Amino acid sequence: MSSSYSFSSLESLSLADRVLFNRFSKGPEFPIPYNVAHHAFEAVALAHPDLVAVRHYDGSTITYRELNRRANILANELIHTFGLRIGDRVVLVYSRCIEMVVFILAVLKAGGQYVPLDGGIVTDDTLGFDVADSDAPVVLCLPKFFDKVIRSIPDDRRNIVNVLDLDSHSDLWRRGNPSHPMVEVGPDDGAYVIYTSGTTGRPKGVDVRHRGVTNTLLAEPSKLGIGPGRNVAQQLNVAFDMCAWEILGTMMNGGTLHIRGSGLEPWTECLQRCDTIIATPSVVQKYMPRIEDFPNVDTIAVGGEPCPLALAEKWAPHVNFWNVCGPTEISMLNTAHLHQPGIPLSIGKPNPNTNVYILDDNENPVPVGQPGVMWAGGPGVSRGYINLPELTATRYKLDKFTNDGNMMFNTGDLAQWLEDGSLLPLGRKDDQVKIQGFRVELDGVSRSIESNPGVIKGCALKIDNALWGFYSSHVPIAETELKQTVGKTQPFYAVPTIWKHLPVLELTPNGKIDKRALYKIAEGSHNVQQAVVKVRPETVWPSHERLLSIGSSSDGTLFEGEKNGIMRDLEKDPKGVIEDYEEVETEEYALPDKNGFHGWRWLRYTAFSAYRKLFGLIFLSNLTVLIFLLWESRNNNFFPSPSKVATAVASNLLCAVLVRQDYVVNAIFFVCSRVPTSFPLSIRRHFARVYHNGGVHSGCAVSATAWWFMYTISTSRDFLLETYQPPIKCVVLALTYVILLLLCFILAMAYPSVRMKMHDQFEWAHRFVGWFSVALVWAHVITSTAATATEPLGDALAKNPTIYLLSLITLSIALPWARLRRVNVRPEPLSNHAVRLHFDFCTPGPCTSRGVRITDRPMIEWHAFAAIPEPSGKGFSIIVSKAGDWTKRIIEKPPTSIWTRGTPASGVLAVAPLFKKVVLVATGSGIGPCMPVIMERRVPCHVVWSTKNPLSTYGQEILDTILAMDSEAIIWDTDKKGRPDMVKLAYQAYKESGAECVCIISNRSTTAKVVYQLESRGIPAYGPILDS
Repeated sequence: MSSSYSFSSLESLSLADRVLFNRFSKGPEFPIPYNVAHHAFEAVALAHPDLVAVRHYDGSTITYRELNRRANILANELIHTFGLRIGDRVVLVYSRCIEMVVFILAVLKAGGQYVPLDGGIVTDDTLGFDVADSDAPVVLCLPKFFDKVIRSIPDDRRNIVNVLDLDSHSDLWRRGNPSHPMVEVGPDDGAYVIYTSGTTGRPKGVDVRHRGVTNTLLAEPSKLGIGPGRNVAQQLNVAFDMCAWEILGTMMNGGTLHIRGSGLEPWTECLQRCDTIIATPSVVQKYMPRIEDFPNVDTIAVGGEPCPLALAEKWAPHVNFWNVCGPTEISMLNTAHLHQPGIPLSIGKPNPNTNVYILDDNENPVPVGQPGVMWAGGPGVSRGYINLPELTATRYKLDKFTNDGNMMFNTGDLAQWLEDGSLLPLGRKDDQVKIQGFRVELDGVSRSIESNPGVIKGCALKIDNALWGFYSSHVPIAETELKQTVGKTQPFYAVPTIWKHLPVLELTPNGKIDKRALYKIAEGSHNVQQAVVKVRPETVWPSHERLLSIGSSSDGTLFEGEKNGIMRDLEKDPKGVIEDYEEVETEEYALPDKNGFHGWRWLRYTAFSAYRKLFGLIFLSNLTVLIFLLWESRNNNFFPSPSKVATAVASNLLCAVLVRQDYVVNAIFFVCSRVPTSFPLSIRRHFARVYHNGGVHSGCAVSATAWWFMYTISTSRDFLLETYQPPIKCVVLALTYVILLLLCFILAMAYPSVRMKMHDQFEWAHRFVGWFSVALVWAHVITSTAATATEPLGDALAKNPTIYLLSLITLSIALPWARLRRVNVRPEPLSNHAVRLHFDFCTPGPCTSRGVRITDRPMIEWHAFAAIPEPSGKGFSIIVSKAGDWTKRIIEKPPTSIWTRGTPASGVLAVAPLFKKVVLVATGSGIGPCMPVIMERRVPCHVVWSTKNPLSTYGQEILDTILAMDSEAIIWDTDKKGRPDMVKLAYQAYKESGAECVCIISNRSTTAKVVYQLESRGIPAYGPILDS
C-alpha cells in the first residue's frame, strides 16, 4: 500500500506535478520483521536447523544449525580473545568457500562491521590501505592468504592489528564457545563496508548499516521470493556489493546458497542447480546462453550495469526477470523492474519504504517526465564514506522532502519518470562510469596517473568500452611503470588498458582538459583498432606463465596474453566478475596424439570420408540394380533392356540435379539440422556432415555416365547386329555417342585437380555442356521413341517413364533461372580490399547460414556469398573480398545493381544449431559466412579470425558485431603477427571455450588441414569441401 504522508519542498512544481511527485517518488510501506541482519538469520536457524544453508561445488555442505554454531564460536572468539567491540570493523580476506559465510555472520554477531576483500585479487597496497583506513583491529583470512595479509599490514599498525586465519579444519570449531554472543546490535550499527574506486585517487569505503540491509533483503521484490527450499547461486566476485545480496539475501530468508567452483563447467553446473540467479547482465549473457540448459531457473535479477533489452526480452517469457538499480551507497538497490516482453525496459519503481527523487542541479524537483539527477532516500541510505567527510557532505544531504532528519543520497545517475511511475535510466551525470561491471570514477584514475613523478598531466576516459589513460610528460613512460603507479591506488579494473602519450594535454578556455580533443585523438589513433581487436602474441601458448597485469604493449597492441590472459586466467567475466587469484596461471593445451596409425587414419578420414561414403553408397546401389538387370536379361546374353537402362540413366541424372537444387538443399539441411542438442554428440556430429551431400551428386553423375556407357554399348551392338526391331536409326546412334562424349567431358572437367586449375572452364562445361546434353537427351528420347513407336508419338511418349524423369530434370535446372533478375544494391566500401553490398530484394528465412549467387555477367560466371541478415530485419548484405579478377573489379568499381538467381541456399554453417556451442574459425573474408551465425545468436560461439589488418580491411561494424557476441574473440592480425598455426589456434579455442565442435571457413588447403588434424584427434570439425 502507499504511504500516507506527503513530501515537503515542492513549491517549484505545478499542482499536477506535485501530485505525481508524491505518487511516484515513494515506495509502498511494508513492515520489516527484523532490523538487524543476523537476527533474521538466527530466526531461520531456529525454525529450520537441519536445512542445508550452504553447498559448495566440491560437494561439502553446512546446515543452518552448524553454520549458526560456528558463527557463534567465531563471534565469541572475536569478542573475548581479540576484544572486538560494537562498531569495530573486521577485514575479511577470503575466496569463495563455506568459511566465507561463517566469517560474515560471525562478525555481525560480534557487533562488528565486515570489510570483504578477495584475497586472490586484492593487491598488497590496497589491502594495507583498507586495513588502515577502516581502522580494523582484526583481520580474518583463510590460511592461504595469511602471508599476504601479514606483509600488507602497514608498519604503524603491526602492533595493533590481529590476524586470525581459519579454514574448515581449524581446531577452533571443536574447542570454541558455541553459546549465543551477548551483544546488543542496533539497526543503525554498521553491517559492512564496500571499498570502491575513489575520486581522490584512493579507494573509498561505503559505510552500510543494518537498517539498510534488512529493508532491502527482507521485502519483495529484492527478496526475490527466497525462502526454505529455494536455491540461490553465489557466483559473483566476493568483494562486489551484489555478493552481499547473494549471501545475506539467502541466509536471512532461509534459502540454500550454492557456491560455484572454478572454471566454466563448475560455473554452469552451479547455475543449473539453482532457481534464483543474481548477476550482472554480462554474466547471464556469457554463462547462460541457452534457456533450455537451465530448466530450474525461475528468477533472475540483473544489475551492476545496463541491461540489454534483447537479454530481457529473451528471458522474460520464461522466468521472473528483474532489472534493478542502486549504487552501493543505498544498500545494494532501491528500484526494481519485473520485465514483461514488449514493454520498455526500465529500472522500475522505488522499493518498499524507499524514496526516489529526480532533481535538477539546484536539488529542486524537476517536472515529472523531464530528465534530472536521481537521489535516493529512506532507510537504505548508508552512513557515508569512511574518513571522507567532505565527500560525504557533498553526496549525502538532509532529506528536505521527508523533513524527518534522515539523509538522501545523490546517485549521480540521470533518469526520468515514465507515465506509469517507472524510472528510465539516462546514464551518468559525472565522470563515474562502468568498467567491466564495476564503478570507476575517472577523476580518481586521472589523479592516480598524475601520481607518477614523470607525469605532468593525466586524464582517464572510457572510449569504446575500454579505459584509456592519456598523459603528458617530457618523455614517454613505460606502460608497465604507469600501470604499477595506478595499480597502487586503484583496483585492477580501474587500471587503463590503453595508454596515449602526448607532449601536452590541450585545455579549454576555462583551463580544464579538453576531453573532446582527446576523443578525437583516440578516434584517429592506431590504438583504436587495438582497443577492439584482441590478438594473440607470437607465443600463443605460454607455459604456465603468470600474467599479473591488464594492458597493452608498448605499441598499443592488446595482447591476448595480457588483456585476455587476466580475463581468462582469473576467469573474469568481460564485465568484471572475477575468479580466485590463485588460479591465475594460463593453461597450455598441447595437441594430443592422433587416433590410430597412419594407414588407419587415411582410410577413416580420407578414403572413407562422408563424401566418399555417400559416393560409394550411390555407386553400390546402382551396381545392385545392374546385377538385378543382368540377371533379369540372362536369356538375352546379359544385355539389359535399353529402356530400363535409359530409365536408370534418367533416375541418376534427376538425383544428381535435385541434390544441387536450392530448395532441395535447404530441405535436406533443414531436416538434418533439427536433431535436438539433447541427443548424444556421437549422433549429432554425423548429421552435421550433411554438407557432404555433394557425394550423392557426384555418385549419381558418375553412375548416370556409366549407365549411358552401357546403353551406348548395347545400342551399338543392336545397331551392328540388327538384333533390335525395328532397326536403330543412325541418328539415334549418333546422338548416343555425342551424349556419351559430352558426359565424359563434364566428368573430366569435374575431376578435382582439373577443376582447381580450370575453374572457369569447369563452370562453363557444367552449365552449357550440361544444358546441351539435356537437350540432346530430349532429342534422343523423342527420336528413339518415334522410331520404335507402334502408336501415335504422343501416346508412346506418355508411356515412357524416362520422359517424366527428364521433365523433372529440366524443371529443376530451369527453376533457379526462372528467378533470374537484376536487383538494386547499395555498396559500402570497407577498404581497397573489401566491399560490403547491401540488398533489399528479399530477406533470407530463419536459417543460420545461407548463401546467394550474384554476377554482372549471368551467362559467364556466378559467385556465391554468405547472406548476412540486416539488423533491421529486412534485406541482407554480403562481404566481397579481393580474391580474383571478378572480386577485384567489383571492389574497385562497386555496382549499384547486379544479377542474382534462385533462392538463398544453405551452406556448411547451417549445421551450427546441432551443437550447444561452436568454435568458428575463419581466415580473411571467410568471416563473411560466419557472420549470420554470429548475428543470429542462436548458437553460442567462440570466434577465431586470422586476417590482414582487420579494422582497416573490414570496418568497425564487423568487429563490433563479433565482439558484441564474443568479447573474448581471437582476432589475429597477420600484418603484425604473421600467419598463425591455425590447427593449434583452433584447438586452443576449442579447449578454452568448452565448445562441441570446430567450424572453419578458409581456403581449400587450410580447411582440409584443420578439419583432418582435428578429426583425427577425435574433435568434430567441419569445413567446406571442394564439392560442398
